[in-house]
Amino acid sequence: MIEVMIIRIAAILMLVNVLVAQESGCNKNKRTNMSTTAQEYVAAFKRGEDFVSPAKGVFSGGQPDEAALQVLGRELATAEPAVRENIVHLLVDMGRLCDPLTKQGADVLRHPRILELLATGGLAKPDLGREAAMDALRKLATPRDLQRFDTAFTNALAEEPTSEAFLLVAKAKSQKAKDLIERLIKLPKWENMEAARIARAALGSTEDEDKFLEKAAASTDSGTALAEAIGPLALMGTERSLKFIAEQLRSPLTIEIPGHGPGKSVKSVRLNVLDGLLYNFPQEPVLYPNNINRDEDYRAAERFCSANFGTVYKDPPPPYLKFGNVPEPIRG
Repeated sequence: MIEVMIIRIAAILMLVNVLVAQESGCNKNKRTNMSTTAQEYVAAFKRGEDFVSPAKGVFSGGQPDEAALQVLGRELATAEPAVRENIVHLLVDMGRLCDPLTKQGADVLRHPRILELLATGGLAKPDLGREAAMDALRKLATPRDLQRFDTAFTNALAEEPTSEAFLLVAKAKSQKAKDLIERLIKLPKWENMEAARIARAALGSTEDEDKFLEKAAASTDSGTALAEAIGPLALMGTERSLKFIAEQLRSPLTIEIPGHGPGKSVKSVRLNVLDGLLYNFPQEPVLYPNNINRDEDYRAAERFCSANFGTVYKDPPPPYLKFGNVPEPIRG
């Protein structure tokens, strides 16, 4: 009886070992396939082909596959500019596709490994790849996620002080870059660059911040002027600038836009207000203009502002508007 039990246990153990070996082999084959797909992408980029969304064959369990990321990361750090640029586009697409907030209308990049690759290998050389990586990080990542790359962003700014580099430092609030910006802004090449002033304001220069805020405060009678003034305030993302932007969420102003047919085509300046806010909070679906489909959606954005900035709205909300048409006056 004992011998029979021993034989059965041995048989079970053998079966378990076979199943484990099969699973291990399947996983190995899957990793190999992912790695091969990533290599095929790189080879296509080297032939001059551009990345076309959506990314395929580089995911495992709904997330970017690590083997594929390793292949792309190695190439990103050393490849030619056009290849690097396309690898950035591929990585960004992978990050977007795997983020659950994408289904809620958000456009945000939060995958830790992809952020790391873009902030390291992506910034390895001052070329098209670096500009594409900076653009993606600046526009799609949250300030909190960017803060851990403070040193990398400061080094990139020191290596090649482009407008994009200044604005990325501003978004990340890279305090290590503060002295560097002070030195650069004293030089003729950068002393009048708006991006440099925005970065300095973002890192604590109240003098620069005041100038941008004063210009914005003087622009509240024109939708076009207000939209233009909101831009720099959003890019600096300071507490005062964000509070000012939030206070404009009940503005009745409109902006004339190109249109077809009779009358004048307009858009609500509130859409620009939302753009300014979501630049700093890309993880908040309620701030996306594409999610504004009724008046209550504007109210949801207002509640976000009240909770995060202490904004109090005293004026009644204007009639619901995203885009519209204003009839031309009748001339007698």
